[in-house]
Amino acid sequence: MRADSMLTLAENDLSDMRDVFEMGTYVVVIIVSALIMILWLKRRGRSKKK
Repeated sequence: MRADSMLTLAENDLSDMRDVFEMGTYVVVIIVSALIMILWLKRRGRSKKK
């Protein structure tokens, strides 16, 4: 019985960590895409002024 409860605790920790990594991945992708959009818009704005 005790081994079973330890196993479920370990499984919960793994799934929680997987969720954290998944959220972290989404945040990184959003930040990188936002930076690329900002740089692209700045470059586009500069080229229209000339």
